[in-house]
Amino acid sequence: MIAPISLLTALAFAAIYPLCFWISYDKPLKNNFHKFHIGLPNVIGGVVLVFIWFMDFPLSLKILVTLWKAIFISVSSYSWKKESPSPKLLLLPCLLGIYAFVSLQAHIIAPGWTTASIGILSAMIFCCAFYAMNLGHWYLNVHGLPMFHLTRSIYVFWILLGIRALWNAYYILFQTVMSREDIISIFQFIIRMDGFLLIIGIFFGTLFPLITLYFVKEVLKLKNTQSATGILYVILCAILIGDIAYKYYLIKFGIPM
Repeated sequence: MIAPISLLTALAFAAIYPLCFWISYDKPLKNNFHKFHIGLPNVIGGVVLVFIWFMDFPLSLKILVTLWKAIFISVSSYSWKKESPSPKLLLLPCLLGIYAFVSLQAHIIAPGWTTASIGILSAMIFCCAFYAMNLGHWYLNVHGLPMFHLTRSIYVFWILLGIRALWNAYYILFQTVMSREDIISIFQFIIRMDGFLLIIGIFFGTLFPLITLYFVKEVLKLKNTQSATGILYVILCAILIGDIAYKYYLIKFGIPM
């Protein structure tokens, strides 16, 4: 269970994380800000590629991930020398990487638009949490930056969490799951022992960060980026815990939340 969760999380992160540059598309950050944020997904993507080639996956999937990594590293090498990367240029490897992630997820779990959509949404939430936390760190190192960048990242993060909260509410109220050879509602499933840990995913992966981001926004009004970054650290840890719980129930019970 740990291996597929780790592989899916790592590939999704490497594929989707460069999309975070769109947050500051109109006013890109400079001073080599982009180098860490391009280098990290490249390193993680390289590790994923090695594991995929040594694991029992179809050859077509291995070639697809290899093609994505080759294009991603080529675009990254070009962007590395620039003052700031072009989000439009990074969009090509990101889209190919998302397709590779959806293909891998379909092979490990099951194909389907719902599963693919929630997988992409989960990855975007995690990437946005990580980006906002690192952006807060950048404010501590580079003084005089406008609050615009961090504030916008918080609002994007908030919107993504809001979408997940609405989806969670819909799924709990109207969907069913097979448990112990019975078809029951998700609400009934959650109050059983088998589904009790799903509450961890809902709390840490959705409710806690959704509420806590309000305090980040209020702290940013005081221009206290250090406190905001500390809270974002906590939120990132919560998102990671929630994401593991969500993926566990997606793989084991087919619940796309």
